[in-house]
Amino acid sequence: MATSVFCYPSGGKIPVGDLSTAVFTVRMLSGGFCLAVLSKEGKVLYLNQFAFPPNLSVEEKINMIENARPPFHSECGKAVFQLYTNINTQIPESFYAENVNDAVAELLITNSKKYVPVAEKIAEVALYNLSLWEAVLLKKVREHFPDYELKTVLGALLAKTADRKSQEETFVFVEDMNFTMLARNAKGLLACNSFAFETEADFLYYFLYFLRKMYLNAENVPIWFCGNITRQSSLFKAVKKYVSNVELLENGTDTIENQHYYSDII
Repeated sequence: MATSVFCYPSGGKIPVGDLSTAVFTVRMLSGGFCLAVLSKEGKVLYLNQFAFPPNLSVEEKINMIENARPPFHSECGKAVFQLYTNINTQIPESFYAENVNDAVAELLITNSKKYVPVAEKIAEVALYNLSLWEAVLLKKVREHFPDYELKTVLGALLAKTADRKSQEETFVFVEDMNFTMLARNAKGLLACNSFAFETEADFLYYFLYFLRKMYLNAENVPIWFCGNITRQSSLFKAVKKYVSNVELLENGTDTIENQHYYSDII
């Protein structure tokens, strides 16, 4: 049985009123998932988080997500299945063609036959994010959630940070033992990359390597963390030893604790 942590302080209250313009989102991470309902204006109507028990198969995880959906999910006008993906590349709209997806996938990973490329249009930055989904997982998602739009955590972050006008800043989404970095300057997106790590030293190595490749004065660039990290975590404290301007990415939603966990969906 999944462990559930209700994140929105309504105590599980069912959203009232017309949900036909609301969006129901499933976000799947390696260690669990969350379910959210957002109004057309972006107000959080429902948010619930679950942890996967250990040693579940892909099918068991998908079944758990399907069964955890609240009864009112079908009343929402749109549904999204969002996945954290380790392997992504970005293609400008003007260069993208669907018939090259498989060829691009072969350039991204050697055993590409185990994965299926999924193209996600990010209109806010005029890019396609081409992500690789494990074939077994994607098959189950399409079977159980056939009408859901497929999106990624990285795609959501690209869209949500598109209108920021800062000279230089970097966003870091931490997902268990993986993290994604997104670097921007006043002209827009510079680069993004994902890394797997096992130790704090690994994390710092990849983090600083990416940062110093992007900026001349990397130590002064504002860093915004979101996802599975807190100010008290060892990773956050370690980064502050090397970078002066480090904060959690929050959107001012005072009703939700640890809102940076959900910065990609709220």
